[in-house]
Amino acid sequence: MPNYALLTATGSDRPGIVSAITGVLLESDCNIEDSQMARLGPNFACMLMIRMPEGMVGQQVGDRLAGVARQLGLRLHLEDLRPEEASETRSDYPKHLIHVYGADRKGIIHRITVRLAEQSVNITNLHTEVIHHHTPLYVMMIEVEVPPFVDVGQLQEDLAAIGREIEVRVSMKPKDDARF
Repeated sequence: MPNYALLTATGSDRPGIVSAITGVLLESDCNIEDSQMARLGPNFACMLMIRMPEGMVGQQVGDRLAGVARQLGLRLHLEDLRPEEASETRSDYPKHLIHVYGADRKGIIHRITVRLAEQSVNITNLHTEVIHHHTPLYVMMIEVEVPPFVDVGQLQEDLAAIGREIEVRVSMKPKDDARF
């Protein structure tokens, strides 16, 4: 049975971080199943859920990555996961995308996510960015899983109302309908 681990790596942004990490993982016969990677300010951060060969544990992967970490100035953390933990990220709940945009101000994430938490809506991905123009534009995209007991239409209305209160536009649509 394969083993799973959650690998996080952070450090100053520079070219080659992803290729160095994924090269070691490939040489170690590991597969990346889920990942999030992004530059945040001057830093780069990545989180990867990896499937390791039978018998391998996270510490062994960490040892193999140690040279890359030293060379690139990365801080690594590996946490072994049980197979059932790795599959817990899968849900049959419908996924929706919530888009928020408007003038940047404090509290936008909090106001929107409080309402989601009150409705037991699970956030599976959240991305924010401030686009600097003459007036900074705040953009947020949230991917959520909506439990069947939640009235999606009412949730959309609630989020739109919060958006009006904090002067941002909020829209929500099923992920299957999303066009990129």
